[in-house]
Amino acid sequence: MQSKKLRAFMETGINALMPHAEQVISLRQILGDILPANLRRSCDIANYSQGKVVIFAENSAIAAKLKLMAPTLLRDLSQRVAQVTAIDVRVQPRTAAAQPVMQRKMTEEATRSLRKLGEQLADSELKDAVLRFANRDVKKH
Repeated sequence: MQSKKLRAFMETGINALMPHAEQVISLRQILGDILPANLRRSCDIANYSQGKVVIFAENSAIAAKLKLMAPTLLRDLSQRVAQVTAIDVRVQPRTAAAQPVMQRKMTEEATRSLRKLGEQLADSELKDAVLRFANRDVKKH
């Protein structure tokens, strides 16, 4: 008997949330169509409530650009979706796992120069660190 009540409660709750979720998804698609690619990758619609769209930007520079564009975004969103009356831009950095780490490879000349420097240094932690750094790309290949 308890599982029937729980199931009914869950279905009612999910059904109540679906229109809101669909509206947020629709707003995300529209925002993606409006924004240039560099901004599209760096922000997302977090919520929509009572006509107010909340946009999370991954850093303050993106937030500043979005705030400058807010009147245009508001106009474009309100033309496509009824009842968009305000835009709130907030900074919400992405988690470290979501951001790809860019690693540049050293040129062979730079690697040789670091090895030469490391070999010239007296035995020390600095020498060990320089040699480890010089050999870091070698271990990946």
